[in-house]
Amino acid sequence: MNLVLDLGNTSGKIAVCDGTRVVEWAGYPKITSREIRYFHSVYKGLKGAIVSSVVNHSREIVDYLNNLFSICIELNSTTALPLLNKYKTPETLGYDRIAAAVGANTLFPGKNVLVIDAGTAITFDIVTKNSEFIGGNISPGMEMRFKALNKFTGRLPYLEAPEDEVPLIGESTHEAIQSGVISGILFEIEGYIHSVIKKYSRLQVVITGGDAKFFEKKLKSSIFVNLNLNIIGLNRILDYNAGKKI
Repeated sequence: MNLVLDLGNTSGKIAVCDGTRVVEWAGYPKITSREIRYFHSVYKGLKGAIVSSVVNHSREIVDYLNNLFSICIELNSTTALPLLNKYKTPETLGYDRIAAAVGANTLFPGKNVLVIDAGTAITFDIVTKNSEFIGGNISPGMEMRFKALNKFTGRLPYLEAPEDEVPLIGESTHEAIQSGVISGILFEIEGYIHSVIKKYSRLQVVITGGDAKFFEKKLKSSIFVNLNLNIIGLNRILDYNAGKKI
């Protein structure tokens, strides 16, 4: 078993993983040595740790993990990966994107996979059946779109996603904003899926991220939802690097 830390834009996850199985995980606004110490004390069989961060994080966390584990990986653009990274600028590739891609490749080996991460941003990434990361698209996330309409206009209010279904045609400004944001994202996802299928046959689509559950039942295309995709991918990267050091 390994300890996996995934530090995102708005919060962080810490998890205990055994292969593709996430034994336990918890989310925190900020991860400190206190949370790490808890998992380390509960799970005595932990072998290694990996940290992935899309934000600036305290060096104390990495130093603390290095004191606890003989194998500790801090994911960066030079970290060895269990797939071929064909991205033209790997040094600019978000760690969350590559982690999700590795996770998808781990769960669906030998398949073409479209990975959709619906979080702060919505990313679309492609991993081929030959375990090649090709690249993809980055688009504003749901909350970002609501905030942009409010910030860059004089009179449009800031709204959030409604609990109920939004109408296709908004009959009020509130409905028009909500429908525009939600329907726009749905059309974008469906359109991207159909376009990618033309190039990559027998495509498996997997969605993850904070807004994945919101869009799951609203999408017409067949998709697989896994909220721990990044965690699974990070654990696979850790195991891959640990194996190279043996």
